Amino acid sequence: MEIKDVYYVYSDFNRIFHHSWSFEENLRRIKNRTGKAYTIDGDTLNFIDIKFDKDMIEPEILLTTIHERSEYISLFDIEHIETDFSIMTYSVERGFQYSFYSFIIATTLNVGLSWDNERRAIPQIWDQYDNLLPMISLLGLNKQHGTGVTYESLTSLVPLTILISMAYDVFKDKNKFYFSPVYENKKFGRSMHVFSLKQLVRSKLDSIIFRLEKNKLGRKVIGWFR
Repeated sequence: MEIKDVYYVYSDFNRIFHHSWSFEENLRRIKNRTGKAYTIDGDTLNFIDIKFDKDMIEPEILLTTIHERSEYISLFDIEHIETDFSIMTYSVERGFQYSFYSFIIATTLNVGLSWDNERRAIPQIWDQYDNLLPMISLLGLNKQHGTGVTYESLTSLVPLTILISMAYDVFKDKNKFYFSPVYENKKFGRSMHVFSLKQLVRSKLDSIIFRLEKNKLGRKVIGWFR
């Protein structure tokens, strides 16, 4: 198993010495939400706020209970945390991005496929993206041609994609976050990996840079860009 596939690693002394980007991102998503924390001893703790100690060597969780009392609990005492469904804001964001950027990419490809060498570049590029926009007479937007032919499809697909994204995350229990298994061989209730294209590209670039810096020429080239 490669280190990039490891969620987090801790020692017998309850000290974390490696945690993945997904681990850190999950903590960020849980922070300041309400929900329930389930301990490895079988207890259930209801909370109205949750914060995580930034010290990941001996990680602790600060829970504020419904009686507005706060207490620190070791992360290693928690089997999993179940938040409220306000966590679905990430589903909405992802659903919007999938549909919106799909239209942008499709429109960009269409620019190349329908390119006319006899026309000026800017007008024919604008004609394609103009189809994604509504008519707003006050701003002079699409005043002559009316609402773009693709705009109706865009406004229909975006909410549909968002609903599908939310339904998928509810089905996959994306409001549940696992940390410490009750038994050594017990698997988490779901995958804790958080997909991020931006983070994926960054990791690949870091890997390439790391390999380049292993030789003298590579270090010199990378040094020019730093």
